[in-house]
Amino acid sequence: MAGRGRISRLGGLLLLLGAALLPRAGEAKPARIVSTNVCTDQLLMQMAEPEAILSLSFLARDPENSAMAEEAMRFPVNYGSAEEIIRLRPDLVLAGEYTTRATIQLLKKLGLNVLEFPLAHTLADVRTAIRRLADAIGEEARGDQLIASFEGALPPGHDGAPPKDAPIAALYWANGLTSGDDTLAGAILRAAGFRNLAGVLDIPGNGQIPLERLIRADPDVVITGEGESPRTPSLATEKLHHPALKKAFAGKLAGDISSTAWVCGTPRVAEAIRSLHAFRLEHFSAPRVSWEDLE
Repeated sequence: MAGRGRISRLGGLLLLLGAALLPRAGEAKPARIVSTNVCTDQLLMQMAEPEAILSLSFLARDPENSAMAEEAMRFPVNYGSAEEIIRLRPDLVLAGEYTTRATIQLLKKLGLNVLEFPLAHTLADVRTAIRRLADAIGEEARGDQLIASFEGALPPGHDGAPPKDAPIAALYWANGLTSGDDTLAGAILRAAGFRNLAGVLDIPGNGQIPLERLIRADPDVVITGEGESPRTPSLATEKLHHPALKKAFAGKLAGDISSTAWVCGTPRVAEAIRSLHAFRLEHFSAPRVSWEDLE
């Protein structure tokens, strides 16, 4: 019974807090913003005034997950629980498509202003996300600047399909995961002038490539996405250091191209595209032979 009493009191407290947190009519741009997703963290840091950012997700400071980990160190972080977010009394809560669903549903029931962002799959999705957040936080001019900067940073020909003789790149991440043409990573490869091995092999979305199949396909370059600092050793990353992988792709492993800028639909995507574009021009200036039979 005591436990039920505590739950009842907590529920009443949450309801009272929720009522207090209802958006005020006529209120201008939000001055107290909380982000609960590593992608909205990065968008928010690039658009909002620092004093308006109450809290970012704990992943914002993780260099293996965030392209802006260093910038995030100046802000407090949250772990996605409803209780800690409610205590902050935010005007606006930013969430991702798959962010702690129970928390987001509760915050909505309590009347908090929650703005959810779907995963980005294309460069157009990046522009949409920038515009959507800029409008939500009253930073329309900053949004315009970011979109213009994003567009200006993209290499020539980024919006066209790679030619049939373009080099083939394989995305090969922890657990042998890869990304198809219908993902943001696939769009980044395409904009940089590469063909995506996952697309050639008809692997949609986020799937896996067995090491044996990867070796048999023999792509021009294998991008492991480890970045300049290798990830913390784990069972998931063992395949990235497999002797067979290193032997089969000696001189063709690109481990220094970090995948952190590929995960989220932010303006940092342009940096990943330019990096890959420069890599292609440096290593694949001449067209390669036809790739009709990869199986």
